[in-house]
Amino acid sequence: MKRYQLAVAVKEQEYMRRLADYVRESPLGEQWQVTAFTNAEACKEYVKQGYSIDLLAAQPELLNELKERLPNVPTVALVMKPGESKEENELQQFQPLPLLLQRLFEFHAAAAGKLAHTAAAVEEASGVQVISVYSASGGVGKTALALHFVHAASSHRYRTFYLNLERWHTSDVWLGRMQAEGSSEGEGEGEGEGLSELLYGLKSQPDQALRWLMEHRKRHPLLKGDYLAACTNPEDRITLGAEDALSIVNVIAGSGHYDLIVIDLDDGLDELHTAIFERSDEVLWVLNDDASIRRKQMMALRYGEQKWGKRFERLSHKFIFVKNHAASTAQPIANELGGLACAPVPLPEVPEWRGEATVTLLSSPLFRAAVDRLFKYILKEGGEGVADR
Repeated sequence: MKRYQLAVAVKEQEYMRRLADYVRESPLGEQWQVTAFTNAEACKEYVKQGYSIDLLAAQPELLNELKERLPNVPTVALVMKPGESKEENELQQFQPLPLLLQRLFEFHAAAAGKLAHTAAAVEEASGVQVISVYSASGGVGKTALALHFVHAASSHRYRTFYLNLERWHTSDVWLGRMQAEGSSEGEGEGEGEGLSELLYGLKSQPDQALRWLMEHRKRHPLLKGDYLAACTNPEDRITLGAEDALSIVNVIAGSGHYDLIVIDLDDGLDELHTAIFERSDEVLWVLNDDASIRRKQMMALRYGEQKWGKRFERLSHKFIFVKNHAASTAQPIANELGGLACAPVPLPEVPEWRGEATVTLLSSPLFRAAVDRLFKYILKEGGEGVADR
């Protein structure tokens, strides 16, 4: 998994040590690696040896020596006071490290946004894996699986984004009141600017959408993954079309900050669902032992074939049925569902979650372990992979 390289060139060694230690010990260390230089020649030699730099932050004197050698690298001048350099991007060097780093990464996101429509950005976005979690029936554990899948991916060092596209957003039941990193004091889960504002930005200022995403994404400290607050206006989600949904996915994928996007879908089946299925690498269909729920899955499959014909049929290799609330393997249901793939990892019943208004995220070791095995099966981290079935 790629980590972005932040090169910092300043003359104060103690400053460099504090900055590097802070990044290494914080969640930022999963996405960024800091390389420190106290003189321009050391940085030039570093580049000469073939190492890449994704963002260069340097004092003006050192930056002047380095810019000619690094013409395509985004740069930020670290100054004592605003206007001290002639650079477009300036930051005061001595300020709280969390604020300094936030602004640095915003500069990087803005630079990446300028490339969003280039072939390089398209190629980078195509390398992001997308896993959708779906069921033709509500109440079968889609959100529980999706959130635990994010945690499993993050545990395996995947940079992961959780995208909830349910009409009636219920992930706050799981995320609870825990403060998200980067949110304002008193701002609870699911509050603040989110999908509604991103949608507006995609329509009105598409070239600024990536920067907005980088500034407003939230990070959950337990999941160690990023997400956005739900639509502040429910009508925005109810009227959300396939094209807009794909635009949301593509701006996340095109940011270059993620290896995996986990999409939590509702139980409808319309053009939006089909478009997301097409954009996904795998679609996890969740069911359980309830005969009516399994019947609904079969009805949804038949409807998809009738509605979209060959287009839907071509998606069938992506569908993987996951049995939740199970005491035994899911494999015997394969014949019921037209022989489509069934994950050999059933998810256990968690009695303490049943009927609760709020549940504690990651509170079941058995469920966590099962989803971790499912993650390895899907992403081929171990054992037989989906492509090998």
